[in-house]
Amino acid sequence: MGLVFDSRPHPACYGLLMNSRAIRAGHPARVIVAAVSIGLFLVGFLVLAIWQSGTQIDRAKMTGRIVAKEFVPRPEHQVTLARRGGLAVQESEGDYILTVEVVASDGAKNPYNVWVNKKRYDALKVGDSFDVGPYLVRE
Repeated sequence: MGLVFDSRPHPACYGLLMNSRAIRAGHPARVIVAAVSIGLFLVGFLVLAIWQSGTQIDRAKMTGRIVAKEFVPRPEHQVTLARRGGLAVQESEGDYILTVEVVASDGAKNPYNVWVNKKRYDALKVGDSFDVGPYLVRE
């Protein structure tokens, strides 16, 4: 005796086939309120985080005047590993250092030594305004 295949759907599927609209399960009101409040909390947390990060950027701006330029001759070959796995060799003539005086909120002048590349060193003069903030490293 062989297997008989019936082309009719299973009786449990009759309700799904008769109504092709999306099935909506009922959710209690407390579940909906909890989901909405969690969503609002997360959105508020993101807005607060973005706002706070903006204030840190404003505080990091420390603009001052260049009071000295110094070149320390120290010729060297810098060998680094390139992104594709090969070796990259760069020639460095030395260190290019700017001394920048930044006026603090209490009126004191704080000197900062900033190492820059040759192109930036040549473009700036003593007395120019310079933002030290991006060059500071948090310890």
